[in-house]
Amino acid sequence: MSEEHKHWAEEKEVIKTNRPLKLLLVLFKYSPGFMVRSLIYPVTFFYYIFNKNARKACQTYQKQLREFTGRKIPPRISAYRQMRSFSLCVLEKMEGWLGKIKFDRIQYHNDDVENILDLLRSGKGALLITSHLGNMELLRSLSDYNKQLVGREVPVYVVMDMDVNRNFSETLKSVNPKVSFNVINSNDIGPDSIVTLMDAIEAGSLVVIAGDRTSVALKEKNLRISFLGKDAPFPYGVFLIAALLKAPVYFMFGLRSRLSIFNPKQNVYIEKCHTDFNCPRSEREARIIQCCGEFVARLEKYCILYPYQWYNFFDFWE
Repeated sequence: MSEEHKHWAEEKEVIKTNRPLKLLLVLFKYSPGFMVRSLIYPVTFFYYIFNKNARKACQTYQKQLREFTGRKIPPRISAYRQMRSFSLCVLEKMEGWLGKIKFDRIQYHNDDVENILDLLRSGKGALLITSHLGNMELLRSLSDYNKQLVGREVPVYVVMDMDVNRNFSETLKSVNPKVSFNVINSNDIGPDSIVTLMDAIEAGSLVVIAGDRTSVALKEKNLRISFLGKDAPFPYGVFLIAALLKAPVYFMFGLRSRLSIFNPKQNVYIEKCHTDFNCPRSEREARIIQCCGEFVARLEKYCILYPYQWYNFFDFWE
């Protein structure tokens, strides 16, 4: 398989050890945040110089976005700026896992956030479909969002590719053992997993899954949807899970208001999916496509608003 057409999970890592992550986490634990965030400049320079594929992927995405918006957004093609934004995002995730992101840095909006909060307050749960646009781990990394917004502990179940993300998650848990979330490997999803997730939602938990990366186990089982004006593959399994759970579905995006190392503000957007999966089985496939289409429309919307916060560093359109 050529370098240009590798699946995203098969891309070679630039840094193959978790030692830099551990060092950064320790620094975050004992140093002022802005001092650690200043490290994004040498980190980005390293990543920019040594990851040719990522540079190319940034340029491809930004050119596609410019064409889609009539050459208005982004104002200029800058792979470096996108990578710098990613470096800051990684550090923000670490801050969150260490409990250092507080509510004065979070801005909610007049969307469906109250809708989901009312649902959680009633003791019910929901499915959150996130993306790699912005910081998708923002909500589950906040140390005090449960008590302040809901008044109870809200368990979080994360469906993710553990084969790809194992080092990052294990490193974070080793530094902060209080981090508690249930991980289900997306490559091992089966009937038992679906039952577990259904029971979790019924008991008031949140299930979180990203909707913008196809499965390495089911590379050919994708939905082809127009994204920024060109057909792209989206994971069929994510939206099948939504159909099988028959739970309320929300799209969640956590996006930084500006690229700053000094107390960067975060915007959290939550929009309810309007696709109803309480339907005959014969209609399920059409509604899976409809749900995916709703997600892609939101993804386009926030790509336009936050063009440099796209963190899929591979040939997304294949």
